[in-house]
Amino acid sequence: MSEYLMEMIGYQVQGTAEWRRAKAEQFPDDQRNLTAAEELDELAEQIEQVASSEQIHEQIAELQDSIASADIWVDVSEAVSAELRAVGFHSGYTTAREFLEWYRDLLQEKLLEQIDEVVPAVNLDEQIANDPAVKAAKRAYDEAYAKAYAEARKKL
Repeated sequence: MSEYLMEMIGYQVQGTAEWRRAKAEQFPDDQRNLTAAEELDELAEQIEQVASSEQIHEQIAELQDSIASADIWVDVSEAVSAELRAVGFHSGYTTAREFLEWYRDLLQEKLLEQIDEVVPAVNLDEQIANDPAVKAAKRAYDEAYAKAYAEARKKL
């Protein structure tokens, strides 16, 4: 059993299952809520069984430890909530691994966003255009082209 995964994502899955059960009581004619709650219960049980030695567990733990921004955690929480609300209605997961891979990918995406905020991406086109060696090569090319063009025009 992986208490770490349950704390980070499993309890949110269980909470969404409870919410779906409340919706099933509120809307008894719509069986999707009860079906979704059952799917979410199964998903939570599977997450609880993921061993801490499994690679997906290690990847998620490493990514979670790398994300420092509270704003990013708000984004992650909102994305997970939306994804879980869609289970049984617009999407679903047949295994905990499939859901955990989605979660891992979400964390990777958010971590890259965090890195991009701290270390802006270099504009390679500008960097190349301003490189002295590139400028010299371009100047030499332009001069050789102009000379060849002038000589070709003389022959006409």
